[in-house]
Amino acid sequence: MEKILEEAQKNTQQAFGMLRQTRAVTAWDLQGAEVHLVGSLACGLYYNSRDLDLHVYTDPFSMEAGFAAMGMIAKQKGFQRLTCANLLDAPDACMEWHACFHDEQGKEWTLDIMHILRGSRYDGFFEKQAQSVKNMLTDDTRLAILHMKKDLPPAPHISGIWIYAAVLRDGIHTTEEFMKWYQKQNTRQILHWPLAL
Repeated sequence: MEKILEEAQKNTQQAFGMLRQTRAVTAWDLQGAEVHLVGSLACGLYYNSRDLDLHVYTDPFSMEAGFAAMGMIAKQKGFQRLTCANLLDAPDACMEWHACFHDEQGKEWTLDIMHILRGSRYDGFFEKQAQSVKNMLTDDTRLAILHMKKDLPPAPHISGIWIYAAVLRDGIHTTEEFMKWYQKQNTRQILHWPLAL
């Protein structure tokens, strides 16, 4: 196995360990929510971002359930801070939660949870997007994506979906090619590839 695959596997195990430490899935389950893993962990393309992404749904939508779940999460080991944004009247139609944790080495992790309104524009969208990306992967494209994630600087943050589109849709295979490609993209918008809304 290539070294970068071993690194990604080890880092992925650490990421799932941090997710368990936050007890986020349990906290939302106790509120009767439907919980979905999204982002790089769901795609099988996690490398080292220390971001954990969940989309959750309650039926009916309950802001009280969100505060109860996040209150439980805030009691867990390593918790540092919590922010919340009410985007229910925006196109996102969600409550956006961000909880920061420190692991045993003092490294900071971010738990990003979108509590999405059922029937809204992004209901189920990112779950389907993650599965589509996963279905398109080959051994070569997985390696190209992981190498880019390793080589790209931590700031400014580049969302993984742009890397996936560059490699899987547009045939980009090096970090240098990617940066030239990325500078031409309108990165202020949500990338809807490979699905359409």
